[in-house]
Formats: sequence, structure tokens, C-alpha cells
Amino acid sequence: MIRKWAISLLAAALLMLPATSVPSAAAAVANSALINNGQIDNGRVLVPLRAVSEHLGASLQWFQSDKVVKIKNGDTTIWLAANFKRVIIEKPPAPDNPNIPQREYVDLEAATQVIKGATYVPLRFVSQSLGANVTWNQQSRQATVTLGDKGLVVGMEQPAVQISDHQKITESRLNVLSGKLNQAADVSSINNVNSTFKPYFTDRLIKSIIQNKGLSTVDTYEAPVSSPIYISKTSAVLSQSVILANGLTGEDQYVEDRNITLVFTDGVWKVDSVSMTSRLLISGFADYHPE
Repeated sequence: MIRKWAISLLAAALLMLPATSVPSAAAAVANSALINNGQIDNGRVLVPLRAVSEHLGASLQWFQSDKVVKIKNGDTTIWLAANFKRVIIEKPPAPDNPNIPQREYVDLEAATQVIKGATYVPLRFVSQSLGANVTWNQQSRQATVTLGDKGLVVGMEQPAVQISDHQKITESRLNVLSGKLNQAADVSSINNVNSTFKPYFTDRLIKSIIQNKGLSTVDTYEAPVSSPIYISKTSAVLSQSVILANGLTGEDQYVEDRNITLVFTDGVWKVDSVSMTSRLLISGFADYHPE
């Protein structure tokens, strides 16, 4: 039963913007509110978590140190973590195993992201998990969420930095830079570090890598699942995460975040600086490969 429930939830979670316009439903809701800081990431609407909590009365919590979202919906608990597409769905324990909650793991197409200090989550996933209705108006570029007598209209935020699609970093370039950062973790076998990384890193970063004999990372990162955030026309930031290992009790997982600063120089995007931070998540956010 839980498997069927999770599959239906996954289907509701993926928000692809329709080609046709849908009239806004908020006009029929007396207690509707309007916000204008929604985000579109690869064709999917992301909504700030605080707005959902305040305007729709959802039982949502954000754990800053772990960068984890907890959503309570009846007897179901839903967990999301920044930089991961994974969703963990917990139901009450089964009668034959009363001490362990039942868990289902679902992978979404849009990752939970932290953008300018605010936590953004896939809009349709959150709203549908609460039993709300979501429509999209292509003409006004607004998503409308209704829950009982409450409504929330989410307009898309105009980018503070106007940067052309031609200058934005491509997905293929991001993947290449991520792979080069993996390669730079240990440079002991590289004869000429400067020439190896000059097309991908700034001179400042290369100098730091040479001085430190590699980057201070303990694992290999996969391709980025989040989009870069543009600070200016020539600078952007990106965060990646990787599961390192289970904790001593097996109930949590150690995570390392790789925080990357990108600069546009000499006509290409390069990595200018890298820093690592760590955190703990509840077990279950490792890669999931459904059968």
C-alpha cells in the first residue's frame, strides 16, 4: 500500500510547465496571498519554504545546521535535504515491527535548493503532499496553490542579475568543471598541475591547489543537481553534496558540501574558489536506484 501511495505522490511531485494557460484559482479564495519570489529551475517551479508555512498553515520545519526540511502531513512525515533530489517518506510502524517506522524513498527531478539564504522546494510536491490544488498560468507566469479557504499565488521573481542565455554556464561545462575538481583532489600523479587545470580553474585556485597538494575533499562528487546562482554577470556560486558514510549507529549519514565560486573570464566560466563543509542527515539520502 505504501508503495502505491509513494508512486502517486511522485507523479504529483514533478511540475512541468504546461504549454497552455490555466486561469488562476486564487480569485475564488478569499484568504489568498501573493508573493513574487518563486524560482524556475530547468522548467520546474520552486517555492520558498517559509511562504508555504506562513500562508498555507503547513507543519514545516527547517533544520539549519543539517539543511533539512521536515513536513508533517497527518501521520506521514516527509524529509527533504538541500542539494538532494531524494525524498524520504515515513509512515507509522507496521504491527509486526512496532519500533521501526515504515520508509519509502522517492527521487524527484528537482532538488531542494538554498537560494540567497532561503530554502526552496518543488512547489507541486509540497502542495500536493498537503492535499492542495496547484494551477499554472503561463501568461502571467504565476502558480496558484489553494488549500481549503486559503490560497497562495506565487509569481516568478525577476532575476536581480540580467544575464543572457548565451553567457550562462552550460550544463556540459558544469559537468566538466565538477569532474576537474574531482581530479584535483589528489595531484600527486599530475606532472604539470598548472597546464592541466588552466582551462578550468583561475590562477588563484591553481596556486592554492599546488600549495596544498590537492583539494581538501574526501570523496568524489557526481554531476551537479542544482543550478548555479548568479551574483553578477561574471560570477556565480554553486553547491554540491555527497554522502560520505553512515554514522556509528547507522541512523544518520555524514555529508560533505562542496561550495564553488565561478567566474567568467577569458570568455569561459572557471572555478575561482572551493570550500568544504560537513553535516549530518538521517539515513536514507544516498543514491536510490528503483527496480
